[in-house]
Amino acid sequence: MGHTLLCLLGIFLLNLLYRGQAQDAVLTIEPNRTTFFPWESVTLKCDITGDKDRDWFYSIHWNGQEFLSYGKHESYKLPSASGYSGEYQCFFLHGGSTKRSNTIYLNVSERPLPVLTVSPSWPSPGASRTLNCRVDHPSAGWSFYWYKAVPQKSGYRYSYELLAVSYNRTEKHLFIIDGQTQTAGYVCKAGRGDQVFYTLYSKPVFVWSGE
Repeated sequence: MGHTLLCLLGIFLLNLLYRGQAQDAVLTIEPNRTTFFPWESVTLKCDITGDKDRDWFYSIHWNGQEFLSYGKHESYKLPSASGYSGEYQCFFLHGGSTKRSNTIYLNVSERPLPVLTVSPSWPSPGASRTLNCRVDHPSAGWSFYWYKAVPQKSGYRYSYELLAVSYNRTEKHLFIIDGQTQTAGYVCKAGRGDQVFYTLYSKPVFVWSGE
């Protein structure tokens, strides 16, 4: 009985120690998301919220290997995320004391292709339609741009005319068309960041006049 209690106490203390490390040894990334385009920059930040008075050294590991050796740096900027998908973790060293941060998985993806849909599909003449431009990772701070798709003489390609309301872009992924009397095609794209990075154009969707 006594041995069992000692084991349970030991597990409890180890759990507290682990939780304490997880709380005061922290890795964060800026911007605060985990999916990036290849040409976007990413900043990794290592932080100790406790024991600030100690002279800590920092190291960053990538996929289990040392990526940035121990030093006084608390952050590291990847000028381009291209080729750097994987798991990151900070290691902290002071004398004989070491701590590990949480891990963050960074995903680097190619430019997404938005999916544009319209509803209702067959409205009555003059009724409003709603365009819906869907992009992967919708919480990533996208702005949306709306275009009319104009067929070229070849019949296989389109030119895109930016709709007047879209010069200042829209923050919402929905766009309402009122009073349309002729069939027309539309496309959308999205962008984000201070130096705006754009998605591909969606495939054209046609809004029928119903007449």
